[in-house]
Amino acid sequence: MLIYIKIWEADLFIKKLYQLTTLTFGEPYDWHFKIKESNRDNSPSTGKREDIIRNKIRDRLKDKYPKIYSSIKNAYKNQIRNSIAHSNYYFVGRYIHPCNYIKNDAASQIQVLSFDEWIDMFHDTMVIYNQMIRFNHLIDDLYSKAAGVNNLLFEVRLNRIDPVEKTEYYLLKYRPEFNDWDFNENKTTAKKV
Repeated sequence: MLIYIKIWEADLFIKKLYQLTTLTFGEPYDWHFKIKESNRDNSPSTGKREDIIRNKIRDRLKDKYPKIYSSIKNAYKNQIRNSIAHSNYYFVGRYIHPCNYIKNDAASQIQVLSFDEWIDMFHDTMVIYNQMIRFNHLIDDLYSKAAGVNNLLFEVRLNRIDPVEKTEYYLLKYRPEFNDWDFNENKTTAKKV
């Protein structure tokens, strides 16, 4: 259960899943991505964790990638995530009983979860997580090879909103000895939007 909660509570995992989703729809990388920390958080944000996962990732993938949609729908249950996060559940036999069932709340309708249902949820979570790792390795390999044919340099576009809305281009230098990228402060060009 700890692994499940660590994955669905990890800001970096949610950010990567969100960014990958936006890129599949041809949208630019969201450099201003931020998970809203609480209802008192009034700073600009992408949204609350459960809204990002359900509405901005899962539901957007429904028509274009139905298998991924189904895996996320089966794997991520906010009620179970919340129950585990607050140690608000108990076991009886081969069943998990979350203590956060609310009769009139559509988002809290799970009264009991069998171990078999839990295994399916956990399995789908691990498949999604491992595929994200695999995909990130493929992306790293692709960009490092692209930089390799250009003196280890690669141009990236930054779409800024704050403090002024503009698009900027920067050169990143690939460092093969560390398998990472060094940010070069020198802009190649800057264009106002």
